[in-house]
Amino acid sequence: MHRIITYCILTVCSAATLSAQKPEPGRPLEIPAVLAGNFGELRPNHFHSGLDFKTQGRTGHKIHSADDGYVSRATVSPWGFGRAVYVVHPSTGLTTVYGHLEAFSDEIDKRVRNEQYARETFSIDLEFEPGEIEVRRGDVIAFSGNAGSSFGPHLHMDIRDTRTGDALDPMEYYRNYINDKTPPEVRHIGLYPVTDEGSVNGSNAPSVLSKADAAKGFDAWGKVYPAINAFDRMTGTNNIYGVKYLTLTVDGKQVYRRVIDRFSFDNTRAVNTLADYGDVVDRGRWMMRTYVCPSRPLGDMIEAVGDGTVTIDTERPYKFKFTLEDAFGNKTEMPFTVRGRKTDIKQIKTKGNRLNFDGTHSYNVDGVSVSFPKGVLYDDIIFRVDSVKSENYNSLIYTIGDYRDPLAGNIPLTIPLKNDCLTDKTKYCLVRLSGKKRSAVTSRYENGAMKAEINRFGRYAVTSDITPPSIVAVRPETWGKGAVTFRISDNLSGVETFRGEIDGKFALFEFDGKSGRVTFKMDPRRFSRGKLHTVTMTVTDACGNQKTETRKFKW
Repeated sequence: MHRIITYCILTVCSAATLSAQKPEPGRPLEIPAVLAGNFGELRPNHFHSGLDFKTQGRTGHKIHSADDGYVSRATVSPWGFGRAVYVVHPSTGLTTVYGHLEAFSDEIDKRVRNEQYARETFSIDLEFEPGEIEVRRGDVIAFSGNAGSSFGPHLHMDIRDTRTGDALDPMEYYRNYINDKTPPEVRHIGLYPVTDEGSVNGSNAPSVLSKADAAKGFDAWGKVYPAINAFDRMTGTNNIYGVKYLTLTVDGKQVYRRVIDRFSFDNTRAVNTLADYGDVVDRGRWMMRTYVCPSRPLGDMIEAVGDGTVTIDTERPYKFKFTLEDAFGNKTEMPFTVRGRKTDIKQIKTKGNRLNFDGTHSYNVDGVSVSFPKGVLYDDIIFRVDSVKSENYNSLIYTIGDYRDPLAGNIPLTIPLKNDCLTDKTKYCLVRLSGKKRSAVTSRYENGAMKAEINRFGRYAVTSDITPPSIVAVRPETWGKGAVTFRISDNLSGVETFRGEIDGKFALFEFDGKSGRVTFKMDPRRFSRGKLHTVTMTVTDACGNQKTETRKFKW
C-alpha cells in the first residue's frame, strides 16, 4: 500500500486514472458479469485469489482467453481448482488462471488426456513451453464447470503478476462490466484489551456488540484495539463479499488502514493475523482487528500508527470510526464511542514457555518434541503441552499449544506411543481432534513414535487404521449406457490412490472429491461395444489398507 500511496501523491492521479492505465483484458464469459465471490475475501488459512463469476446455475459456458498469449499450465485434481488452465500474456506481464472447469478445449484436452494415460493417473499438473499452445484474445480455451472444491457452478478467475506470481485484484480490470451501488454491511464491532496492558468494561476479556447495540460503546483503560465484523454487498445479488478498504480513525486521526489489492501465495496464511483467529475457529466469525502483530507479515497491505492499538489514558470519550469501502467507492461508516474509565488492569497468570516470534525454539519432554523454525510464529506466544490418558488411543491425547494462535507454516512434531502393539507400523495414524471430529495428519512411524509436520495447534493423538476403504457401485444397472461410476471413501486416514481398469487395461476414471464419485465414460476408441466387460476398482488409503471391487457389465 505504501508504494501505491506514494505513486498517487507524486503523479496526483486518481483511482480512475490508474484503472485506465491498466491493460484491458477481454471478458472470459459471454454472459453478464455477476459475482459469487470477490478478490481478497478472508477465508481460513488463505485469501481468495480472484473473482468468482456466476454461470447462471449451469455448466458448459465457453471460457475465452482474456488476451493473446500461450497456455503455460493445465492441472487436474479432485480438489482445489479441479480443472484449471493458466495463460501467460507476455505483452502485459500478466497471467490469467481459469478454474473449476468442466472441460478443456480440444487441443488442451488431447494433451492432458494423453499424459494422464501415459502416467496412468487422474490428478496431473502439466507445464507447457511458450509456443506449444498459442492462443489469441477471445479464443475458447475451456468450458465452465463445478469441479474441485467448488460448491456451485461458476468460473474462478485469477489475474497474476507473471514475474512475481502475486495474485492481483481482477476487479481493477473488470470494474466497467459490473454494476454495484451497494455499500458494505456491518454485523458486529468489538474492543479487545492488550493482555496485561488494557481493560475493556472492567475486564481483561474482549467485548463484542451487534451493530444494533453499537451505540452503547465501551468503557476502557490502557492499551486496546477495536475489531469489526463486516461484509461487502453488491447490487442485484444476495451474496456477501470481502471488504477491500478498511480504515480506523480515532478523534479524526487515522490509526489504521488496510487495502487488499495483491498478495503473495507464499504468504497467504497470514490472512489469519487480520482477525481474532480464535473467533474464526470457534464461530466462523471474522472480527477484523486493527492490531498488527510484530512480525508484520502483511506490511504492504497495512498502514498503521505503531501496532494499531490505541492507548486510553484520559477519562473522556474517544470517538472511534471504522470506514469500509468497496472497489466502486461505496462506503459505510461505523462510529462508536470508547469512554475512558480509569480502572486497575488485571494481570493474567499463564503457565508455559514464552516464545519470541523472531527466534527459533524447541520443546522436548517425555518423548514429545516440537520445533519452531524461524519465521513460523507471527507473534510472541505462551507455549505449553498438556496431556490426558485415553484408552481409545495408542498414545496420550496431547494438547499442543493454544489453538487460538495461528502459525505461519509447519512445525515438526513427535508424539510417543504408550501402546506400540501393531506389527505393521504403517497402520498407525496421527489424528487431530476437534470435538468429536478426527482428522488424519500425514505422519510416519519411527522408533516407537509418530512424526509429522503440523500447521495448527490443537489436540493430537495416535490411533490405528486397519479398515480398508469403501467402494460402492453407483447404479450399475445403467452402466450399459456408457458411464461407469463408483463412490469411494475411507473412514480415517483418507483415500491415497485409486485405480480403475476395464478388461485389464487402465481406465481414466475422473474423481469428484466433493461427492467421492469416480466415473469413467466408455470410449469406443479404447473398448469394443456390444460385449461383456469387466471393471475393477482398487482403492488404497494413507495407511496402506486396500480394497478391490470387480463387476461385469454389458456395453
